[in-house]
Amino acid sequence: MVMDESSMTDPELVSKLRNADPSSRRSFLRRSAAAGAGALALAVGSSNAALAHDGQDDSFDDVEVLNFALRLEHLEYAFYRDGLERFDEKDFRKADVLRGFSNRVKGDVLPNLEDIRDHEETHVDELTRIIEEELGEDANEEECYDFGYDTASEFLGVAAVLENTGVSAYDGAISLIEKEEYLTAGATIATVEARHASYLNLLNDDSPFPDAFDPTKTPSQVLAAAGGFIVSCE
Repeated sequence: MVMDESSMTDPELVSKLRNADPSSRRSFLRRSAAAGAGALALAVGSSNAALAHDGQDDSFDDVEVLNFALRLEHLEYAFYRDGLERFDEKDFRKADVLRGFSNRVKGDVLPNLEDIRDHEETHVDELTRIIEEELGEDANEEECYDFGYDTASEFLGVAAVLENTGVSAYDGAISLIEKEEYLTAGATIATVEARHASYLNLLNDDSPFPDAFDPTKTPSQVLAAAGGFIVSCE
């Protein structure tokens, strides 16, 4: 199976990568497609039902919904944690996608991304606590990922894809939650993810608030958008 751009990510966001270095963008997309080829089978065959539940997107219980959210949060936290170990302030200042922004905006990118990283880590910790301590169940652990970026511009493009996917995932999953306290937890995380997405859309020359209503995604659709970054651990 070969994934095209539309099956791998939001096509409008991926198109922003075309404004960066063409050769690095082509390499990035090839690697992302290669990662996606094995990721769908990996995710569907996973022992937990977080992203695939007997083919039924409306048959989750609260543990499965929260583990679904946790799986995405693990992915996002690992993305920022590892990426910010690779890129520094100078890399972001020189990023092609940020050309035209003021020095002040460019200087704020790294500390803002560090805040986003810390938010994602907090989400991981809180969802893990709820699943293990309040529900007495096993929480999903971090998996292995290949995000395929080479440059700071590509990193910012993937970040926008992940955050927008996260918003749609939470919007879709909230309706599946039964207990009110967990509904509140999901909703308050969703609004923070939306703030992240707005900021990253702006950096990628996209509208920070493109629609009056955010689209929702089912777990299967989320898997199609983000599952390509999950790879088999060696």
